[in-house]
Amino acid sequence: MVNLEASGEPGGYATELASLGLRSETLRQALGASNTERALCSKKHAARIAPGIYAYNGLVTSLSRQLEDEGWERVDLAGVLPIMLNPDRRIALGVTSGNHLTGLRQGRQQPRSRYPKGELTRKLVGRNVSQGQIELLTRSVFQVDEPKDELAGYNLWLMLVYFDQERKEIRHEVSLPERLNVKGYVKDWYARVTPPDFYSVDSDDFEINDGDDPNEGFGPPDVVPVEPR
Repeated sequence: MVNLEASGEPGGYATELASLGLRSETLRQALGASNTERALCSKKHAARIAPGIYAYNGLVTSLSRQLEDEGWERVDLAGVLPIMLNPDRRIALGVTSGNHLTGLRQGRQQPRSRYPKGELTRKLVGRNVSQGQIELLTRSVFQVDEPKDELAGYNLWLMLVYFDQERKEIRHEVSLPERLNVKGYVKDWYARVTPPDFYSVDSDDFEINDGDDPNEGFGPPDVVPVEPR
């Protein structure tokens, strides 16, 4: 895994995001929108997974709107997986729920996706290459010969999000997955861009029923199969 040492500092984080065509303000605003949508759910009356669904939709909607104004394009793979594309940098960006290690640097411990992924994500991640490899390859070599595939030649990055009820914060990172493990979880990464601080929330924002996980429902499990051509 490529260790982005500078991403632990404010300047380093912003610089690494800029290399991907992203701004820290864009991500922070999306996290705020996510938190606002979550707060619309009533602890007493909403469905148990509603806060996670609302939070996911709020973040995806905010990202989609903001990035569209910044030259990105929105696609929905298989009609269900929202992905943002940067044609200039050949970068694709998706959103997924991560585990408690999301956004943290703790030695060799790495975050993983909360949900196992399907064959569609496995296929896309399997075509990812490290940033060092991109520098060595010409575009014609890196381009995948699949003219009907709208993500051909793109590196798929994921914005991992984790709601920490105990610390009252929303952690995130933007990372380049290397592979999925045998159970379908994204666990290994070519590169991780982690912020210097996290999005703090008010105590009332995480008021959920006892035993519930605020991350439950944040994005549906990716079980979309790849149809044979």
